[in-house]
Amino acid sequence: MQVEITVKVNGQLVKTHVAEVGGTLEEMEETIHALGKQVANHSLQASVEAVTNQRPLFRKRAASCDTKATSPGR
Repeated sequence: MQVEITVKVNGQLVKTHVAEVGGTLEEMEETIHALGKQVANHSLQASVEAVTNQRPLFRKRAASCDTKATSPGR
């Protein structure tokens, strides 16, 4: 059986993977699952690269590290 997985991000082709899958149902399931994981990695990377305004990984801390007063009744 021939399996084809195609991934597009924002309409642009990222990856097309074609593989011949055979054997028992269990072997075919494992092979297709592995192909899906490979293609998912490519699509995730392409999605990250497609973001135009990339955010910083961490927020910058405020200049002041003062704590806010809390109500004593809580």
